[in-house]
Amino acid sequence: MNNDEQLLIALDLDGTSVRYEPRLEMDPVLINYLHSLRSRGIRWVMNSDRYTDTMVGIAGLLGPEEKPAAILSCQRFIHLLNGNNTYLPEQAWNTEQLQHHTQLWDSILPYFHRWSLEIEQQFTVLDSVANDLVFAYMVTAEQTPRLRELMRTFITPWPDAQVSGNQEWTFILHAAFSKGSVLEKCAELMGIDQQHIIAVGDGINDLSMLDGSVTPQVGCPANASPEVIKAVTNAGGMVADSEGPAGTLQVIKQYMKSAR
Repeated sequence: MNNDEQLLIALDLDGTSVRYEPRLEMDPVLINYLHSLRSRGIRWVMNSDRYTDTMVGIAGLLGPEEKPAAILSCQRFIHLLNGNNTYLPEQAWNTEQLQHHTQLWDSILPYFHRWSLEIEQQFTVLDSVANDLVFAYMVTAEQTPRLRELMRTFITPWPDAQVSGNQEWTFILHAAFSKGSVLEKCAELMGIDQQHIIAVGDGINDLSMLDGSVTPQVGCPANASPEVIKAVTNAGGMVADSEGPAGTLQVIKQYMKSAR
């Protein structure tokens, strides 16, 4: 990396770059550092499975000079920051992703009730969402691997479906969706070479942007899932010593040393 003006930092949110108390917001220490890079033309984006509105709300807590250049939500949608400090959808791309989702959901939605009953009979359910946008469950950490295997059996008849998740949630989505593909498209729209992306995350839903296929500059905090730590290590990336935002900051600073 020797072109700071075309450098992009892509960050997962939960477990990676936000804090939850006294409210859900970007970690202030991390934001201060990202803000310090702005004078060098370096931009950053959020890449999370949270809903777009939630992410826009998190970005809204930041000052005009601190906001991410784009919001990448639900492994499918792109909203770019415009000159009025508002986020506008990348309409053609987002419409195509919504069509993929709708076609899959039209096929599997009738099975949600049966699937939900089966999950609730076999697992300790901590939270769940099943509607025309999401089919997602949170169970205990010990039960999560088994839940994911069960949900994979649910979608066997649908090759255009996949099971994904973060450290807590497991969910079904279209096989075309991934944090890697949406990040690639965002970089293309912003005119940034993929070799100049730094990507940091912690859950299995981050694997597609951390396995080295999108960018060689990948990393994760120490609290990342074992699958992520393995993928980052195999890609020659950096596993931080610290957890959460502190570990994310450590990764970014390390890569910024080689960008000077």
